[in-house]
Amino acid sequence: MTPWTRSWQWQWQWRLLAGTLLLLTACEQQGSRLKSSFEPDSADLHITEAPWESQTLMTRRMNYVTAYLKNATGLKVRYVPATNYAHSYALVEQGEADLILVGIYGGYRLLKALPNAVPLVVQKPSYRLVMLGHRRWMEGLDPADKPSLASVKGRRVGFGSRFSGSAFLQPLLAMQEIGLNSADIDQCWHEPVQRHLPAQVANGLVDFVFVPSYSDKEEQFIPEPLRDELAIAWMGNLGRNDYLIAAVNPMDTERQEHLLKVQQAFLELDRTTDDGRAVLDSYMLPGFELPTSQFPEVTNQRIEALLSSSAGLPSCEAF
Repeated sequence: MTPWTRSWQWQWQWRLLAGTLLLLTACEQQGSRLKSSFEPDSADLHITEAPWESQTLMTRRMNYVTAYLKNATGLKVRYVPATNYAHSYALVEQGEADLILVGIYGGYRLLKALPNAVPLVVQKPSYRLVMLGHRRWMEGLDPADKPSLASVKGRRVGFGSRFSGSAFLQPLLAMQEIGLNSADIDQCWHEPVQRHLPAQVANGLVDFVFVPSYSDKEEQFIPEPLRDELAIAWMGNLGRNDYLIAAVNPMDTERQEHLLKVQQAFLELDRTTDDGRAVLDSYMLPGFELPTSQFPEVTNQRIEALLSSSAGLPSCEAF
């Protein structure tokens, strides 16, 4: 073996050792970061939200929520981001979040799965389901053929995410009331980002889309540039979709007191304070109230009947 060969082997071995040490160090640091994210922190409660918008908008909104709760209750509430709907439910099921702001599908799923889960507050009636179509097509119809919810039969229809209550499950419940189901649609599509749904009609990819409205402005989810192209084909009645669920385990006296404080703080939300106005405006809601005899209990019974009749939650193609 020549000196050059030995020298090359030593260099190779040193590089291999150095690379191994760097890899081990990186793994150790990564493991430390992963471990620290699950270690107990100083927060009194942890809250998450079903991600129906971009994480940037959700983080901004949850900053308003946690700041309001700190001022109103003195509690430190930490926001735990979720990457998608299923992840938000898992955070609650695995005990990494004590509170979740959720729509009717997530609420149904969590209340069914977790014996300790309870609804704390529900949105005041302000949700309305809106079906959008192309304005030019609707203006060409005979007045006797005015579009209705039944117009989805045999058409291409766009919905929100498969786990969206406001833009998928609500439309299915509305269709069920008039004797239709997803099989009556020619093609159905999922768009995870609700704000992108109107563009699918404008681009000719679908005939109708379902979007939620959370104010008296039913066109709020139609982007300004598309308002000349799109029109409302049908609207549902005013109702509810969102609520706050608590699932704390174990439920000791201290945590029960924390939840009562959070519940009261949400009930007292109004627009007379900067904090309160920021929270309500970010959700586009008038406020919250206690659960009623109809919501969420009766709504969950309707969901149960829908899922039983269709052998589970239907699924569409993704855009």
